[in-house]
Amino acid sequence: MSLTALPPGAATAAAGGLPSLEPWKMWGWIARITLVIALIATWQWYGESRGSFAIPAFTVVAEAFWEGIVSGDFLKAALGTLMTMVFGYSIAVSIAVPMGVWIGSSRFARNVFEPLVHAAYATPVSLFIPIIGIYTGLELGGRVALTALWCVFEIMVSTISGVRSTPVALIEMGRAYGASRSKVYSSIVIPAALPLVVVGLRIGVGRAIRGAVTAELLLSAANLGQVVLFAGSVLNIPRLLAAIIFVMLLGLVLMALAGVIERRATGHLHL
Repeated sequence: MSLTALPPGAATAAAGGLPSLEPWKMWGWIARITLVIALIATWQWYGESRGSFAIPAFTVVAEAFWEGIVSGDFLKAALGTLMTMVFGYSIAVSIAVPMGVWIGSSRFARNVFEPLVHAAYATPVSLFIPIIGIYTGLELGGRVALTALWCVFEIMVSTISGVRSTPVALIEMGRAYGASRSKVYSSIVIPAALPLVVVGLRIGVGRAIRGAVTAELLLSAANLGQVVLFAGSVLNIPRLLAAIIFVMLLGLVLMALAGVIERRATGHLHL
């Protein structure tokens, strides 16, 4: 067989080479790296030219960031924040997915509960802080409850949309072949709704970390929220910015992991 008859990319492998990176991916990475370098350079220039109080230079913030990592302050605080996030996210998922499936598939549930879901979804979560403080307290229970509120309606709305996106013809075909109600849901509705459900779960991860840090800032000072509040209270701007960057990087890592899980869960659907 000649090399021209081989599948795409096989000729390179046969010649002992490695498959080349797709051009659009390569340019995407170049653009990202260039943007980061440009932002850091601009930050460094501005911090050095304007003084180091309001916006310290990037090198000063990087030093404070490294100090927070080496001392263990950031990592210890992150563990507490992650615990709050995991508890709140787990509660949100256990409520949102079953409720979303029910509301998406039941006309009664849709007419009764969907307006309430949309109203709650559009309401700022911070408005619930006084109620949460009264009924769950200001410690871990309150922070977990606030975190759950941050992501429960996002996941629920995505689940509702996913269930409704199921083609009616598939459901009718399943019924025509004598499939029971539970079989229709397990073999038709849930697989068809899975892509949107997983998207909601991934977005919920980002909202959960935001909710956990917000709860630590507004409900009771703890973990990463306490690190940010204390640094701000003593005007330690480098440590304040370092803590904010640490939270951003933590969110980036969590969202990347959620993206990997999403691709694995929906990869067989060829999305």
